[in-house]
Amino acid sequence: MNIKIISIALVAAFSLAGCKSTSLAKTKETKRSYAVYDLKVSKGVSSSDMSKAIKTALQANTSSVRITEDLPPYPIPKESPRFQLVNPFGNNSALAALAGGAAKRPTCDGALIYAQATDSSMSSQGENTQFYTCLWQYDGGYHIDIYTQFDIVSGGLENLGKDLIRGMMGDSSQFIPRTIASLRDNLEALNVDSKLVTAYPSDFEVLLKERQIQQ
Repeated sequence: MNIKIISIALVAAFSLAGCKSTSLAKTKETKRSYAVYDLKVSKGVSSSDMSKAIKTALQANTSSVRITEDLPPYPIPKESPRFQLVNPFGNNSALAALAGGAAKRPTCDGALIYAQATDSSMSSQGENTQFYTCLWQYDGGYHIDIYTQFDIVSGGLENLGKDLIRGMMGDSSQFIPRTIASLRDNLEALNVDSKLVTAYPSDFEVLLKERQIQQ
């Protein structure tokens, strides 16, 4: 009897904990964020060293990585460029409208290093994270832009169990700051000084600053 009562109580507790985060309407969401760091690099550190540091950090935190080490810019720009969001369908308005805003991807024209990584470890739970990392050389040093896109499917009866768990434990987007911190730490291990220039959203910037203070 006691076991049955405890079981019923647990089921009720789980339901109450997750009721606020569940919906009968199946919902697809895309959440974007970014972080920009300015880097001061010692003379003995090469672009290949930084490329390896970026690759190692992404390999440790994602499922697949693609990285390109390009030629140094000439002439070296006085100010660092920034990533730009573009629609890969270009002027094809029909495909662009069909894909919506979720189709936008960052471009890093002139970047010395460009890396794209995917964390699909939670894809069976309807979650997927993309990381786009751009490293630019400019007259004052280096600049690294880290852009992320988190896609999640929730709601509907088929996602009820997943949503209940998320209501108690959160979703995998909580690990995005950890990956960015790993990129920063790997670069700093090369005797590189990093400074967070900006990040979005504001609570994301707070999380990154807290992680840096804890180091």
